[in-house]
Amino acid sequence: MLIFKNTLLSTLILFFAIQTNYGQSYNGKIVIFFTDTLEGKITVNLTGENKGLVYIETTTTSKSKKKGEKITASTTEKNGYNPAIINAILIGGKTYKFKDLRNDYEDKNSLENCCVESIAGNDSIAIYQWTNNDGRLSYYTTTPRFTEYAENIEHPKYDDGGFKTFMAIKLSRCKSLGDKIYEMADGYFYENKTASLEEKLQVWKNIIRDYIACW
Repeated sequence: MLIFKNTLLSTLILFFAIQTNYGQSYNGKIVIFFTDTLEGKITVNLTGENKGLVYIETTTTSKSKKKGEKITASTTEKNGYNPAIINAILIGGKTYKFKDLRNDYEDKNSLENCCVESIAGNDSIAIYQWTNNDGRLSYYTTTPRFTEYAENIEHPKYDDGGFKTFMAIKLSRCKSLGDKIYEMADGYFYENKTASLEEKLQVWKNIIRDYIACW
């Protein structure tokens, strides 16, 4: 009986490990860079890292005639794709992109290939939201020429006036915007330790609006 219980426990642990690693299945579309848009059942982790392949199960239907009789045949195929070649995932009217997430200066606290949802901006500069396994919602941003990763809007580098220093330089190509940030104009700067989350999000929305209008 003890052996049976241990075996059952090991099986359950393995099952949940597989579920955690491969995520859950959703009906949606995968947009592959420069090639195709695939529709089907997607297996992806929306609340954690995706260190392996993302799978999609697609079904194609073909029709033919044989001796005057119409025949319909369906073929189901399951393929895996590296997140690096996936431009976007579309599920339930929402658009997700894969981003590495940086929360602070420690590499151990960074996350790899997380599915984040865009709430403002474009492919060059944007705000993303992400909900982790514990249901905690966080916000991240990408900036021009640094779009392969997204940084937490509460990153400690923004402490003690750091927002002015970092962002004025990063967005200096748009001089009018860079000047507003450096001069700490109202709505274009925040003190990381004291500003509310709503204030931080509004600052980023203002910055994104002005940067896009610059071009």
